[in-house]
Amino acid sequence: MSNNADFDALASELRALRQADGTASRSGTESVLVARLLPGFSVTRWQEFLRRYPTGRWCALPAGPGLLPDMGGGTGNAPDHLAHLLMAEMFTVQIQRELLRLSRTGGDLALVEAGLCDREHLEARLGLPTVLALEARLVDCLRQCREECDTLGCTGAGRFALLLPGVGVLRARLMGEQIQKIFAVHAAEVTAGSGKGKNAVKALCALGIACADQGGRPTPEALLGKATQAMHEALAQKHGHICVAGGAALESRNTLVQSSEKRFLFFGGN
Repeated sequence: MSNNADFDALASELRALRQADGTASRSGTESVLVARLLPGFSVTRWQEFLRRYPTGRWCALPAGPGLLPDMGGGTGNAPDHLAHLLMAEMFTVQIQRELLRLSRTGGDLALVEAGLCDREHLEARLGLPTVLALEARLVDCLRQCREECDTLGCTGAGRFALLLPGVGVLRARLMGEQIQKIFAVHAAEVTAGSGKGKNAVKALCALGIACADQGGRPTPEALLGKATQAMHEALAQKHGHICVAGGAALESRNTLVQSSEKRFLFFGGN
């Protein structure tokens, strides 16, 4: 289909929406945010559309597969995908803001990504409503552990994250353990009716942690990529399910402090 045909069809939809709005509702205080996925549209084409058909109060969010990998196949629930896109984009903007602040003032910045372990298995055993309830409890755990300066975000379907300014790797890892302990208590309540003993379903959460490098100019995409990779490694662990990007898995360490770190703490530098 040509650009003109695409643009005419889209303009007709927007006009119909305005006409359906009516004049009576415009005087009210209520509003609604409407999103529509435009396959094959780029930001450049959207800008061209705005030049041909001047409109107000419309904006476009790039929906490339790099922003939310789950959309790559174009399948699934479109409203859910759009919601995840919006949340992921807002979270990315906040990461960029914190990285700029970090470049000026220094300090630490950690990103903790969380998700359910064996989500497909849990859905098969418990059903989707119970899995969604578990994810809601996981979000509650993240809220419980965050402070006012921290940002809670969504990085994809079933993936949630905490952006922690001023938090280094050790504190982030301790927070990860705390999140897991709190979640274990809440998850046991949700899955209480799934069975007893060996037949009971145990829900666990995995955590991937990434910290911004002090040198250079890290980007939100790089930090998110490191957290996602750490998350994949945490999910692959048999025990622990916490992984720090660029560090050893939690299950492979006897203590939070490695032997080389102990030598420095007790005897100074080499």
